[in-house]
Amino acid sequence: MKLGMAKLKQPRHDRLPQQQQETMRKAVRMEQVTIGFVIVTIVLVGAVAGQSQAMRSAWVEDMLSLVPPLAFLIASRVVRLASNRRQPYGYHRAIAIGHQAAALALLVMGGLLVFESISALIKQEKPPIGVVVLFGQDIWMGWLMIVVMAISAIPMVILGRIKLRLAKELHDKLLYADADMAKADWGTAAATIIGVLGIGLGFWWADSIAALVISVSIVKDGITNIRAAVTGLSDAQATRYDDSAAHPLTTDVEKRARETA
Repeated sequence: MKLGMAKLKQPRHDRLPQQQQETMRKAVRMEQVTIGFVIVTIVLVGAVAGQSQAMRSAWVEDMLSLVPPLAFLIASRVVRLASNRRQPYGYHRAIAIGHQAAALALLVMGGLLVFESISALIKQEKPPIGVVVLFGQDIWMGWLMIVVMAISAIPMVILGRIKLRLAKELHDKLLYADADMAKADWGTAAATIIGVLGIGLGFWWADSIAALVISVSIVKDGITNIRAAVTGLSDAQATRYDDSAAHPLTTDVEKRARETA
């Protein structure tokens, strides 16, 4: 009996077909690559952010970008645990819980950034962007900010598109949310670049407006993903991985049940 219970509690790796197991391994590798790249980006953006509100918002968004992949990696391990007396139906909701946690983090931090951006506009804060000496030449820090944002956006967009395909194959909403955020990272980079250029041209408000755009985008992602996560946890009608429509498998099962009744 003890041997049977011990065996029951061990992780099981046979719950997915062979093809989906390979897809899951690819998704895990992509998330690990994403985490590594985001950490490097956080360091670079933090090093050149200066007093720019837009750069600080982009930096916070980069840190928030760690939450979905970390949630996915943790949930993908938990979900494979076998059922036991405490969890008689297994841990299949781990993905949905991870999805909700990531969405909540986005919503809370996005809300704080919106408040900071609006406060900066009201106070008419004018962020200074200084000059740095590189290889004996005086270089405006704004150019470094622009280069860092442009370079950091490209790999995230590529990773996002790869993970979108994997999310579709796995029907994984947490992976899809992460991929969708990464794919749209160019928007954050573009808003930040415009804000920095605005400062250089003398438009002090451009930086705060860019920060506000980024913050609102984070809040939007949070609201969208919280809605999707709560819907899944409340046992609503099953939908596609991107919540675009009801999942066709439900109709197929009902049809097959009627045919065999």
